[in-house]
Amino acid sequence: MLPPLNVPFLPDPDYVWFLNGLGPRLSAVHFSLYDGALSDARVRLREIEVDALASLLALLPGPRKYLLANGRYHGSDTYQGGKRLHRLIDRLTRLCDAGLLDGLIFADSYLLTALGDAAPSLAERLEAVPSVNFIIDTVDKAAVLLDQVAACGFRPPGKLPLDRGLNRRPDRLTALSSEIRRRWPDLKIELLANEGCLDHCPYRPTHEALIAAANNGLAMDTHRLNRDLACLRILYRSPHRIFASPFIRPEDMRRYRAAADLIKVCGRTLGSDFLKRTVGAYATGQYTGNLLDLLDASHWMADHWELPNHQLPEDLFESLASCDRNCTQMADGKGCSTCQVLFRTHARRRPLGFKDMRG
Repeated sequence: MLPPLNVPFLPDPDYVWFLNGLGPRLSAVHFSLYDGALSDARVRLREIEVDALASLLALLPGPRKYLLANGRYHGSDTYQGGKRLHRLIDRLTRLCDAGLLDGLIFADSYLLTALGDAAPSLAERLEAVPSVNFIIDTVDKAAVLLDQVAACGFRPPGKLPLDRGLNRRPDRLTALSSEIRRRWPDLKIELLANEGCLDHCPYRPTHEALIAAANNGLAMDTHRLNRDLACLRILYRSPHRIFASPFIRPEDMRRYRAAADLIKVCGRTLGSDFLKRTVGAYATGQYTGNLLDLLDASHWMADHWELPNHQLPEDLFESLASCDRNCTQMADGKGCSTCQVLFRTHARRRPLGFKDMRG
């Protein structure tokens, strides 16, 4: 049995129909509010009326529904009784009253406290799930966050996303999962499968802050900054480092059955075609095609490289999980070359071409 999925929800009727077809493989969905009252971890490109969003959520009965409140920070009028806080409470209440909201995924502890203070009767109806960007890799971190959820008056989370870096450290992951289950037996363990960013990306904290700044009205070209100064630049110059990314291939999900209860798929800003392909691959546990077409942060690499997922070696998981991360770029020049060899052996550069922009 493969772990069930938590996948993005998009306000797209055709995509909702696709999600309904997943049946028991779909455990939960996560979605943006598409409203200026709340920021999440992606730059907000459009807004949707809450009633329109609710009408589409209502077409997907069954899976639990989690609102993304995982922006790194919000404006002061969201924290201290301003218009945005009251507007946010109104939106949450309407979704909750309609039975279309089970919880929030939060990354801003100020926001969680503000909501608990301003709307305690609403908070007690909703789970508060810590974002994967809290990088939960110890029981102590989990305990602090669960204590905070309780202190703010929210329901305890039904699931807990662990640090994506543990995907490539199976012994540490198994030990942590066992300890969490011992202390909180009702808590499900969730792993993020297909982000495809750098391993322990050193740019993530600033990237999250830049997105929050853009969502709060500051002019900020986060994509250009990533391309010129951060992780996109590194992957463009050293594409073999994609193998150090802690992604989980669809074929390797079964290896996590003992340590994880849920697998989370990301990529909500890339559109329904990307999500149908990617969610479909994880729903079936296999994919024939370019592995880069399944990855969120590094999907752009598929325009430059073909990396046939179905032709990768059967022992890929073991090779990457046992790697000591002592890359050849280390100062002593005597590091591991696993990722370089894998990429050189299996990746093919795609011919230069231009997308067909005709209507």
